Amino acid sequence: MKRFGLILVCSALAFLVFAQPGFAQAEMTYEEYKLETASMEKRIGDAKRTLAECQTAGDELSKQIEGLDSEVATVQNEIYDLVSSTEAGVNEFLQELGQYEARLMSLLRLSDDALFEARDEFDTIVERIKEMRSDKRALLPEAKSKLASMASLDQLIEQVKARMPQKRIRQYSVLRGDSLWRIAKKDEIYKDPYLWPRIYVENKNLIKDPDLIYPNWVLNVPFGVDLNQHLVQRGDNLSLIAGKVYNDITKWNRIFQANKGQILNPSMIFPAQVFDVPAN
Repeated sequence: MKRFGLILVCSALAFLVFAQPGFAQAEMTYEEYKLETASMEKRIGDAKRTLAECQTAGDELSKQIEGLDSEVATVQNEIYDLVSSTEAGVNEFLQELGQYEARLMSLLRLSDDALFEARDEFDTIVERIKEMRSDKRALLPEAKSKLASMASLDQLIEQVKARMPQKRIRQYSVLRGDSLWRIAKKDEIYKDPYLWPRIYVENKNLIKDPDLIYPNWVLNVPFGVDLNQHLVQRGDNLSLIAGKVYNDITKWNRIFQANKGQILNPSMIFPAQVFDVPAN
């Protein structure tokens, strides 16, 4: 295409050569006619040579452009190899960053209840962004520039954290045949019957015997935990919890010391216990 454009320019130059005044005179002698014809033939020759030169220059330019394109492609592929990715992979990386920024902004506009329901999604986004910052693709100029321009990303995360409700209470009306075990097992509650003690502890003022609850009782069902607390899940132990909250399993004793009132034996903890977690 570039060569074609160059030829057009050259053709225009040649046209200027042809466009010189020639047979515009109304009358001329035979000698004048021969001179004028010779002049015209010379201009035609000059124009053909000009076109040929332009075409040669255009061909050379096209070869140079093709060579440069090839070199650029080679260097680009070498860069992709260095970051263990491809052009598609880099574009996907940049697109993912943009999506997380947009999603964090939308989380800020949610109501407290809706934001609480998005807790797991928010934690996943934060963890993924952390992983992406250490990704080799983050070193590429495009990604580095995008991350730099997204300095507000960390601010968005902190703003969502500040607004995120840590603990919510919902009310549940006891049905005939219900038990704390069955309530905890319900999909809309915990989906885990072993977490029934949470409901019991939250309603001790009403429930005297965890095996006895009655229809139409309204129970407070807690969801989530307050800041700097951890809800014990099945399979947890103090080392695993320390690994989750401190990224260091050897710090389990800090959690034990902070919760001695409810941990009789550090080797025995139970689902639904809520531990205070001292700041790291």
